Amino acid sequence: MSVGGAIVRGILRFHPIVVWSSPVSSSTPPAITELQHTISGAVVLPDDSGYDDAREAWNLTVDQRPTAVVTPADVAEVRTVIAAAAASGLGVTVQPNGHGANGSLDGVVLVRPTAFDELVIDTDARTARVGAGVNWGRVLTALDGTGLVALAGSNPEVNAVGYSIAGGHSMFSRAYGLASRSVTAVELVDASGELRRVTADADSELFWALRGGGGLFGVITAIEFTLYPADQLFGGGIIFPIGLGIDVVTAGFELGASDPALGIDVGLARFPDMPQLPEPLRGQTVASVSFLHIGDAASAAPIVERLRAIGTPLLDGLREFTIGDLAAVAAEPTDPMPTIDWGGTVDGFDRVTATELVGAFLAGVQAGLSRVSVRVLGGNIAANPGIDDAAIGAITAPALISSGVLAFTPEMAAGADAALQPLRDFAAAHPTSGMVPSFLGSGTGLADAFDDASLARLRAVKERVDPNGVIRSNRPLP
Repeated sequence: MSVGGAIVRGILRFHPIVVWSSPVSSSTPPAITELQHTISGAVVLPDDSGYDDAREAWNLTVDQRPTAVVTPADVAEVRTVIAAAAASGLGVTVQPNGHGANGSLDGVVLVRPTAFDELVIDTDARTARVGAGVNWGRVLTALDGTGLVALAGSNPEVNAVGYSIAGGHSMFSRAYGLASRSVTAVELVDASGELRRVTADADSELFWALRGGGGLFGVITAIEFTLYPADQLFGGGIIFPIGLGIDVVTAGFELGASDPALGIDVGLARFPDMPQLPEPLRGQTVASVSFLHIGDAASAAPIVERLRAIGTPLLDGLREFTIGDLAAVAAEPTDPMPTIDWGGTVDGFDRVTATELVGAFLAGVQAGLSRVSVRVLGGNIAANPGIDDAAIGAITAPALISSGVLAFTPEMAAGADAALQPLRDFAAAHPTSGMVPSFLGSGTGLADAFDDASLARLRAVKERVDPNGVIRSNRPLP
């Protein structure tokens, strides 16, 4: 729920999309080639004409070159794919639609579980059952009118399962916690081909690892998670000139401190002067606050008054909405794009650090930085779920930074480090611990999100359920 959606959509219309690529190498093992004849789902190999489209990551700067891209039709075909990969000395990784891509995938079979499209909402039990091919947009639509919400991401094209097992920070998370902690069951095919239903009562240690540890332990076919009451919602984004940036950032964090259930996202962005953008934003550098309040307009009035008191906004999109409109209110980009991103957590937000953040952003803009988003943490995100409850524990850091540099050409990418460095320096000056794995930037692994004790515990589970390392995560376990 930030200004990033508008800036990216506008730039995508202006710049040609460049898919970064390198030559294909190595031959395909016979067991993998044979999959084209033994399963009904699509099997795309490097020499096939559709390979480039099939392998594409959502982040177009990631040039992943898997040995094959397979779309199994059912559990039996997942077993067949895992067996063929293991027999060929290859790994298996899962990307429903390319989010989370983080490497070359050399020696890996890439599974797209889009055929697993089950979606069941049980309003009485307040639970959802979601197949591994289902994106958040479908879930949000199905929840409309139920009076219930999921701890959803605000981008409708993000996969619900991948997001949920990798931490899952939602604008509802300050009220109800990270999404991983609300997962109540995981169904997966493990490295041996066994279909398993994992719960707190059925392999509690694996259940702990799956709730935050990501796709390390099998090919997930479905998950179940808790839903929460929220009859009315109010929020959206309000955008101001950068001259009010320090006041905007300060107000966002003051609001977060006053209401631990309020979802808050503070944004800073530089918009190009392009006709595709709304006229008030063309060529502007701006600051914004986006929020999600569980309640109606009347109960949200003090929040709105505080924000509108900052000054005259360039755009004001605050309104009542339902869960089915969450994606439209957030207005995040839904097309693949080339970015080099960075994320981290920071401590000590007050007016002094707000001033430092705006300064770091403006310094980065000079080198090509286009946006930074700062999500207020705290609330139930900081509540410790218990050592045996979920791999993703209490995150006590006050805020989470997410930023990126659009890289439509190698030259633009070459400037990314310089553009991101002021933000890295800002975070280093305000050190803290803890991270949501789904917010990790390019080139990172689980060691960047978990402490040593949790990493050791994840390794022990991995060695027990997949001793040969057949199942590969998009975020490697050191």
